[in-house]
Amino acid sequence: MLCWLTEDRLQVGLRMLGAVLTAFLIASVGGKWIIAWLRQKRLGERTDKTPIEDEKLRAQINTKSGTPTMGGLLMMAGLLPACLLWGRLNDSYLWMAIGCFLALAALGMVDDLRKLTGKSHRDRGLKVRYKLLAQGAIGCALGALVLLSPDLQANRLFALEGLIPLGGLAVLWFALVIATMSNAVNVTDGLDGLAGGLTLVALVPLGVLAMSGPHGELAVFAGALFGGVVGFLWHNWHPARVFMGDTGSLALGGSIGLLALLNRAELLLPLIALVALVEFGSSVLQVLWFKATGRRILPIAPIHHLFQQKGWPETHIVARFCLVALVVMLGTCFIVIRQAGFLPA
Repeated sequence: MLCWLTEDRLQVGLRMLGAVLTAFLIASVGGKWIIAWLRQKRLGERTDKTPIEDEKLRAQINTKSGTPTMGGLLMMAGLLPACLLWGRLNDSYLWMAIGCFLALAALGMVDDLRKLTGKSHRDRGLKVRYKLLAQGAIGCALGALVLLSPDLQANRLFALEGLIPLGGLAVLWFALVIATMSNAVNVTDGLDGLAGGLTLVALVPLGVLAMSGPHGELAVFAGALFGGVVGFLWHNWHPARVFMGDTGSLALGGSIGLLALLNRAELLLPLIALVALVEFGSSVLQVLWFKATGRRILPIAPIHHLFQQKGWPETHIVARFCLVALVVMLGTCFIVIRQAGFLPA
């Protein structure tokens, strides 16, 4: 343990803790003013645009109509000052992570505003193909920056590049991972506290990896993101006073994907982000199966709606989903910490 906890790692850990606390305080305390501003601008959830056919679920969702959305702004308000205060601003990887969050948050903001201002109930934001193209473009740009980086380090054990030489195709791999995670958290964001809680679970092993890796400032970013999400959950826990919207969910998922890629741990994402990827997979399979056969493979998707149909209270679904993610994450952390040199092989 003492061998792993070097002076540099201890310093990074302390700055990461400072980023957590700073982001949490800003997002939690300042969040009430942002929520009031969202109410003033009438940026409330339009539940009539949620594509749910089940009458009981429709009735539950309609009770949330008008709740302020675009709560990703709370996370952003905590994240940016925390990174600027505790991060080393000459580190390109820190700026890459901040840029990824801001670019996807901007995309999500456009999507949210389209949903909120469109007059038709069928106007559900950006078309899927345009959103995917934008996410892919952001991922490709980040992948190109990494490939061109002069201090690109050797790949870790869990990176795809360590198994299959990708060369320039690594840019497409970046795009695939970032777009997949961005959409996975977006699909998961359907119950109060669910997407935020699962994000916190995923950030723990990624923060540990960042502390031990060559790009320590990513640990500061992970800490700032963690604190910002906790501050957001202060206002989002059931019954939610604000929803994260695509502004938050697209940025959170993409940031998780980027942190995994830059820490050469993207092949661990099925464990680190298990529940979110299962939610996303259930929606994708539902759509593809329906288009191919005209029938549904599940009664309803994503799967958290399936448990709502069975009569589970929303808080029970969120708690159990997060508990499953936590158990899997603890096992993943053992692998991550051992790979980082904290435990003997």
